[in-house]
Amino acid sequence: MSPTQVSDTSSGPGAPDGNSWQRTASRAAHPSAVAPLLGPGDLLREIAAGMGGVTVPVGLDGLAPRRLSRDLVLTTPAYDVWVMHWPSGEAADLHSHERFVAFHVVSGSVVEERYAGADLERVVVATGDTVVVPPGTPHRLISSAPTTTVHVHAKDLG
Repeated sequence: MSPTQVSDTSSGPGAPDGNSWQRTASRAAHPSAVAPLLGPGDLLREIAAGMGGVTVPVGLDGLAPRRLSRDLVLTTPAYDVWVMHWPSGEAADLHSHERFVAFHVVSGSVVEERYAGADLERVVVATGDTVVVPPGTPHRLISSAPTTTVHVHAKDLG
């Protein structure tokens, strides 16, 4: 059995069916196994989108988050994965990263503000969208609704 295959021999009430969490989680297999020639930003984009596909969105309990929460959900030698839940109107401080970062919007939407010199670019990033942020790019995110995002931060492998 390959590492991405899941075997479940249980049966009866409550047994997994064709839409079980195991089948869903198998879609988040590490993309390096299927796309070894991607660049660092592209690889992070694929990881963020894959993790976003198996992340539980904010508000399933009917309650919007009251404050921004950040949860480290996976750490590897090459990258860390964070899940963030944003209340409506929450804004991150302007910042940049030393290495590539990718983020995926699981539910809701954010506005990303990026600065290139004196120029400001504002882009709405909606549910299902994945964005790569190059190293050294000043940016910030602002939620326009209760939102869940997945962020993948590259590590220094030098």
